[in-house]
Amino acid sequence: MMTCFEGITTQPVFWAAGSVGLIAAIVMISMLWVQRFRGKLYYALTFFAMIYTLLIVGAEASAVAFDCQYKLGVAAWLGNALVPVAWCFFVYAYVHQSSWLGKKRVVAALVLAPVLSFAFAATNTHHGLVYDHATTIPPGARQIDYIHGPGFYAIMAVLYAFVGATYYGLYKGFRRSRRSAWPLLTMLAVVTMTPLAANAAYIFLGFTIFGLDPTSFMFSVGIFAFTFMLLTNKTLDMASVGQSVLFNTMSEAVVLVDNNKNVVLMNTAAKKRGFCKVPKDEAAALLATIDTRSLRTTEASVTIDERVYDPRVQEIESPLDPDGTILGWSVTLVDITDRIAITRALENALLRADEANRAKDEFISAVSHELRTPLTSLKGGLALALSGRLGDMDDRVRSPLEIAQRNGVRLSRLVDNILLSQKIDGDALSLDQQPVDLGALLKDSLEENQMFAAEQRIKLVRPKGDQSAIITGDAFALRQIIDNLVSNAIKFSDPDSIVEGALSVSDGHVRLSIKDNGRGIPDGMEDQVFGRFAQVKNGGQFATQGSGLGLHISQQLARQMSGKIFYESEVGQGSVFHMDYATIAAHQVKVIHAADPDATDASALQHRGDLPENAQV
Repeated sequence: MMTCFEGITTQPVFWAAGSVGLIAAIVMISMLWVQRFRGKLYYALTFFAMIYTLLIVGAEASAVAFDCQYKLGVAAWLGNALVPVAWCFFVYAYVHQSSWLGKKRVVAALVLAPVLSFAFAATNTHHGLVYDHATTIPPGARQIDYIHGPGFYAIMAVLYAFVGATYYGLYKGFRRSRRSAWPLLTMLAVVTMTPLAANAAYIFLGFTIFGLDPTSFMFSVGIFAFTFMLLTNKTLDMASVGQSVLFNTMSEAVVLVDNNKNVVLMNTAAKKRGFCKVPKDEAAALLATIDTRSLRTTEASVTIDERVYDPRVQEIESPLDPDGTILGWSVTLVDITDRIAITRALENALLRADEANRAKDEFISAVSHELRTPLTSLKGGLALALSGRLGDMDDRVRSPLEIAQRNGVRLSRLVDNILLSQKIDGDALSLDQQPVDLGALLKDSLEENQMFAAEQRIKLVRPKGDQSAIITGDAFALRQIIDNLVSNAIKFSDPDSIVEGALSVSDGHVRLSIKDNGRGIPDGMEDQVFGRFAQVKNGGQFATQGSGLGLHISQQLARQMSGKIFYESEVGQGSVFHMDYATIAAHQVKVIHAADPDATDASALQHRGDLPENAQV
């Protein structure tokens, strides 16, 4: 067999076939290295069989002796049979992603079909079914004139069955695919048809190329064309298909506009929104309102079919000259119709809420003012009656009058708080900015709340001695804050417990603290503690009766005087409310330390639960 290859390298036919085979090998290696597509293994097998066939056919055409040509012709069957089988497998893998290709009996067909065809042809000398024994080189000719036997046509029938299966797969691909994939499927059909037509012309019409079977040459031309298309076509490219799907399925309408303000492409959303139905002159006018010079956003809005859109503009650069003239613009039309409607509805709702809130405030203010006059008369009358100036009264009469007086005072305080809250929230409260001794205000508040604390069986504790801190503020407002903190601590403390008042100064800041030993406040309750008409609940019930305005008013008053109110609390351990302010003169602050035998340190009071011996109660 090796002697058959002697001298063939000098024959132009061999070099022609070898050149085509070399090109095919380069293309195959490049494709396998660069491209990622389904069915690469079968594609590579097809190329390998084609290259093998081209080289064997070229060698056959270059050989002179009959035996060499015959042996090489038989050897070519291995490649001739593998090409249509591997190509069939590739088409099903590439077009249909068929899972059955991995089954053992299917893989066996890929191997057995070419091997058995070659074996049948190789044993022709024993049975003469593939080539008749009359096969010879005619006088005056260079190539064998093969006389085909029934075995030859049997092999071709098997191989044509694979070709038919390939066409059936392409037919199914045409039926289910979109029109954008048809050019690719058409090329696959042409590649399949070209060697089939060449082979039929060779068998039935005697058509040859250089006196040889033209099938492998024609298949090479077709598969080269398909390879080029595979490199340039994006039908099955994941990135390209994904971009196309995203472009056509996104909810926003997208329009591509060229330099002449002409619409060159629009996605499905834009077509559904009626942009394609807009007359050309109106479309041009709409596009003219879009400032394509400003990227990403534009203040102009576009109205189409009673829907309002906010255009988002992005330049499309030329890939050949990114810094030069742009190709056009991508305009994303964001539908803001519902947003505008919701915004208008919210604005109207806020306007109605403001009007309702204003009317409510005016009503509360009017009612509070109307209550103030009769309450003053009621309190005065009760005080006069209880003073004894109208004569002595029986205890049975005095007791309900005292209850009425206490409730009258409570109601009067509620009215005052409501009016004060209205003024604070309406920025109608004017506060003085004068030096105030915070220590003196604390002392007065603890003394005046002594009776209320005694009724609740609460002991009020303050450090003995003179403790003062001068701050800038309104004396009445500060006293109101302290009274609210003290009364709040009394109301929330358990009977037979202590409420402690303390004053401390550090780095030019003064802190007034009111500590109780009550039930404490759970975490995250700041909004309820300082809320308007709000109180902290315990066990599903309000902790105490009241308007829920005291701490709200205190916080607002402190803010107006550049102060701050906050608290520290632990459930079951009580609470400490702090009020922080800046002092106006450090030398005016005098704090009595625990080392003084006549005083008790405020910090010690905050950590002690008993009543100090040297404290005033």
